[in-house]
Amino acid sequence: MLALKSSELENIATSLASVAGVLKEANTDRLESWRNLETMTSASSLLQGFTRLVDYNRPTVHIVEQMQRASSTLFDTADFLRTLEAYVDFLEKRADNSITLTVILRYIASLSGLLDFMCAREMNALCTSSTLSPLKKLSDFGTLPASSIHEFHLVNAPPEIRELAETNPDMQILEAGDGLLVASFGDIDSSSAVTTFVAGVGSSNPDGWNTYLNRARTVAASTNSASVLWLGYQAPDSIPAAVSGAAARNAASDLQGFQAALHARNPHQRKVVMGYSYGSTVVGKAASSEDFHADAVVLVGSPGAGVSHSSQLSAPVYAVTGNADPIGFAGTQYGGIHGADPTSALFGATVWASSSTHSGYWDDEEFLQKVAEVVQEK
Repeated sequence: MLALKSSELENIATSLASVAGVLKEANTDRLESWRNLETMTSASSLLQGFTRLVDYNRPTVHIVEQMQRASSTLFDTADFLRTLEAYVDFLEKRADNSITLTVILRYIASLSGLLDFMCAREMNALCTSSTLSPLKKLSDFGTLPASSIHEFHLVNAPPEIRELAETNPDMQILEAGDGLLVASFGDIDSSSAVTTFVAGVGSSNPDGWNTYLNRARTVAASTNSASVLWLGYQAPDSIPAAVSGAAARNAASDLQGFQAALHARNPHQRKVVMGYSYGSTVVGKAASSEDFHADAVVLVGSPGAGVSHSSQLSAPVYAVTGNADPIGFAGTQYGGIHGADPTSALFGATVWASSSTHSGYWDDEEFLQKVAEVVQEK
């Protein structure tokens, strides 16, 4: 069940170390023979030749050092892997009738996948002399399973995100940073659909993250598929600050990149992007590109999507603003703070009726049913 085998890694590491040793010894003998020749003459031309020979030999020295470091990395990985293998061997003999032990085995498999990924990344850097770039975006992890990505972030994320994970054990962290969080409910790798939920004003403040997580969790439960809470941008911290569209413009490329990463992992998965409040402005900016990977866009309590008509977005548009939601005053069919009101007739979206307040959509069963219909559409 593990991605690697410690015995195989040890065999490769031993072979590398052996070859590196042979090359190093041959190189040492060669340099010694050149030094002996050098003592036989004082002719500047020959001395210059010996200097050139030493220079030409430097790549061999570098290759030996690379092989030694690669061998050491493989030995270290194999050493850690042996511990995982011992746990797996112990648990597999007892897991037949235990859900808890089965869950632990899956957790160890996630660790093994992450170990494989990190080892390959380190080996690539050693062998190409490249600098390791930080792992920040979902796309940085390639096809590594989401469960393994979550394990990486549990070690490297800011403390407030790790604490959030402890109180929300059903979520998986996909991206993390100061004031930034992208987390999923359900398996984004196997689910037939994923709904990406983008929140609005104040959503970069960790104090309110549990509220947004609960909303994403509600979407997952209502649609019987995976959902993602995308707080991958610096949201305006107040309503006055939200008058500016700068945050939405800055966030658009990051949201586009995230959707592209989802698409690369599972091209046949249905993808719906839901923007709430100022988050709908972010979604509108992102969906203005033809390269935006979304099969549908849902604008909830929107002050505007930055466009005048739904045809300017790259996916079918659904819009809802509750009768009791004061954000409905932010725009008209002719324009507003962030473009035309998406629920106006001239905008061209499919409009859902609602009596919701601005924060009440996730308690509205009719709204959730409409979302489920869009997500589950074939």
